[in-house]
Amino acid sequence: MIEAVKNKIVDELEKVVGSEFVSTNQADLYIYSYDLTPAESHWPDIVVLPQSPEELRAIITLANKEKMPVIPYVAGGNVGGLTIPLEGGIVLDLKRMNRIIEVNETDMYAVVEPGVTFGQIKAYLEKNHPTLRYTYAFSPSSTGVMTNALVQGLDNLSFRYGDASHWVSGLEVILTTGELIKIGSCAASKTWQAIVPFPELDGLFLGWQGTTGVITKMAVSIWPNPPHNTAVTFMAMDLESADEILKAIIRTRIPDDLIGTSFALNKVGMAAYAHEKASLHPALHREPDEPEFVITAEVTGNTENELNAKVEAMGEAVKERCKDGNYTGPDTIPSTTAAFPMQALGVLSSGGGLMWVGTYGPMSRWLETVKKGCELQDKYDISRTCYTRIMNEGHFVGLRWMLPYDKGDPALVQRINDLCAEQLDLVLETGYIPYKTPVWAVRRLEEVVGPDWLKLHRRVKEMLDPNNIMNPGRWGKPGK
Repeated sequence: MIEAVKNKIVDELEKVVGSEFVSTNQADLYIYSYDLTPAESHWPDIVVLPQSPEELRAIITLANKEKMPVIPYVAGGNVGGLTIPLEGGIVLDLKRMNRIIEVNETDMYAVVEPGVTFGQIKAYLEKNHPTLRYTYAFSPSSTGVMTNALVQGLDNLSFRYGDASHWVSGLEVILTTGELIKIGSCAASKTWQAIVPFPELDGLFLGWQGTTGVITKMAVSIWPNPPHNTAVTFMAMDLESADEILKAIIRTRIPDDLIGTSFALNKVGMAAYAHEKASLHPALHREPDEPEFVITAEVTGNTENELNAKVEAMGEAVKERCKDGNYTGPDTIPSTTAAFPMQALGVLSSGGGLMWVGTYGPMSRWLETVKKGCELQDKYDISRTCYTRIMNEGHFVGLRWMLPYDKGDPALVQRINDLCAEQLDLVLETGYIPYKTPVWAVRRLEEVVGPDWLKLHRRVKEMLDPNNIMNPGRWGKPGK
């Protein structure tokens, strides 16, 4: 960028938010140039931290006039390089916009700003609305509530209610024109209880990775907080048994959450090391008498009797379906719903990297996909690290292979990249679609969708962002 032009824009931004909330300092810009993944580093030109929709409107209007890229950002902890500024420009760090604006007890929704985190909303509800709860994502408590919904993430109530975008009941959005749009019941009233029965315009922004506008407020569903809870585990000796256990529990419709993980993943706290390091990390090898897969169901009840009846019913359903007995359980353990279990996991190993192929797809092809994906990990001499979450009572499944790695080991980084490329081709063949999709996977996905879908998708992006300033190079149009 021409220095004189950048200086002019910086001057205008400082008038909007104050000089202390605008930076071109290299040390500040560096923080926004990379993330956990092996994605190529790209630097922003400017970082700005607004605190109100009015400030945001002024910034976006200025950027659109100058045709300068804008990248919304909260915590930067995603696994997909989604906030790396591929073409420079302005990073909009929204962490100062962190108000919980409203909690409606009767209609069970909360209205939040972009910077509100899972930890923040949990603490707020526990203090002010203890009979209600939100959820936690499979990520640190500093993760943004709004961003998880925008990227269609999963969480600990996904078995019952699906991905987080399904929980959105209202939006306030700033377009590149500076227009401020409300979507859902809030467009015509003071309440935010539902998107319907309006046309569902929220789909113009959910899943688009910040390429169509900037959300300033979002209403999300919250749920009753039952007083009794537990976790029920089953240990499957092979993936076939895991498949049967999951299918048995799905049909009971009992859990709030239903997840499964490779046993090796549980043993090592999510360390995806090469097998040649097993002498330093002996837990990486699965012993013959150890299970292949661990399945955990989170269960709640309004009474102790209800809770116990649910646990018993799940156990009976699994016993009836899995007659070969190639598993152990059910065993009950303390529920994780009172905490953020991710905090106990060594996701950020000493190497500081995290990669995955994360997907949503059909339960009917889960076993085939998991087996082939784990066999690819064997091929690349990487420990099996499958993680799956049953979504929307089994109507679809979240499936990914968690790959923490050492960013300082170029050979391992290359193996991780090659493994992920093969796993992506695999999942596309079996009907699984990547989510939180990194650029390299977006380009591959665009090769397999119908050409008319792609044309429509590009037209929508162009209509909402004709100057292509919103997080350019991702969904909607390839980068420069």
